[in-house]
Amino acid sequence: MIYEFKLPDIGEGLHEAEIIRWLIREGDVVKADQPIAEIQTDKAMVEMTTPVAGKVVALAGPEGATVKVGEPLIVVETEAAVAAEAAPTDNSAQEPAPVLHKEAPRPARKRAIAAPSVRKRARELGVPIDDVEGTGEGGRVTLADLERYVREREAAAAVAEAARSEGNEAAVLPAGSAATGRQANAAAWTSIANVEAAFQEEERIPLRGLRKKIAEKMVKSVYTAPHVTGMDEVDVTKLVEIRKHLAGELAKEQIKLTYLPFMIKAVTRALKQYPMFNASLDEKTNEIVLKRRFHIGIATATKAGLVVPVIRDADQKSIRELAIEIAELSEKAHRQALRLDELQGSTFTITSTGAGGGWFATPIINYPEVAILGAHAIKRRPVVVGDEIVIRDMMGMSLTFDHRVIDGEPAGRFMRTVAYYLENPEVLLLDVR
Repeated sequence: MIYEFKLPDIGEGLHEAEIIRWLIREGDVVKADQPIAEIQTDKAMVEMTTPVAGKVVALAGPEGATVKVGEPLIVVETEAAVAAEAAPTDNSAQEPAPVLHKEAPRPARKRAIAAPSVRKRARELGVPIDDVEGTGEGGRVTLADLERYVREREAAAAVAEAARSEGNEAAVLPAGSAATGRQANAAAWTSIANVEAAFQEEERIPLRGLRKKIAEKMVKSVYTAPHVTGMDEVDVTKLVEIRKHLAGELAKEQIKLTYLPFMIKAVTRALKQYPMFNASLDEKTNEIVLKRRFHIGIATATKAGLVVPVIRDADQKSIRELAIEIAELSEKAHRQALRLDELQGSTFTITSTGAGGGWFATPIINYPEVAILGAHAIKRRPVVVGDEIVIRDMMGMSLTFDHRVIDGEPAGRFMRTVAYYLENPEVLLLDVR
């Protein structure tokens, strides 16, 4: 029996997904619930599994292809059919299997050992990683192996092209002429040198997977919502001292405490005072939708790109609880193991340029939200306090908002409210449960 496994709707508003990596090939026999492919949706990378067992007879397309919801991802000849095929038959006519993207049978070859980042780079270069000889520990394929493979492949192509060109010129020279051989060799080595130079001077990386989805979402945000960014600096001297003390206590429980839990508590308090910032705009009905729950998105940089895991009901959690959840989500984000529900439903987002980042930035709104807060580097700076110049710990802060929903004056008040709680973090400790 032929079974078509169609791409299901696995997320809110999902219409299509990109095939990042096939984990199977045509002709493979798979078990039920076996992983078959990694796909990239608008939200995250997802590992798909087959609901049935049997022989894979067709794939939806090559890596990088896009499959729409409801279209076949793979075609499987189920186990019953495979068993029937193996048994003696009466040579009666059989219904042919549908073909999506039929490839010529390929000989079995060993699967390369390589890190996910190396596999990703191989896909970007169009290199079949199983063909690359690994020089790393245990035969592991490295980035250097990929570059060597590409250089050798291009050099071989250059030699072949030079040989074809010289073959045409040889028609007007005596057979076996030494000049012919010298010219062919010179042309080949010149071509190889040109290939080496081109490989080092320019590199093209396909815009695929998570990077492509990020680009699409950022463009939609900027071209849909009129962005305005306000900037300020915050005296976080008290916060630095309190965090340092509490971090020592939580370290005994192997809990890492960053400044982010304090930022979340300050933001959720401000959002309750200014509910227009915890909202979205329904463009179809021309209604501003105020959200009654506070789900805070945390922009997280990973090797694959920026993801935004969500802390739900953040206002109901203590500093300690937030620290634990942030660490768990961050670890899963870097392993690309976040579930779809952990990436959906945020009502407001916090982003950061990190300790080594700049003093200010202009964050892009995590559409369809209406505002995003950027927290920037904390630096020791001279400031005026009263009539004296003193050294304080100062942090840059940026707020980008959708000017269709929010005006500059309330944006300024919202920022000062967040700043108040960060400048007086002892007030936030009243939320401890």
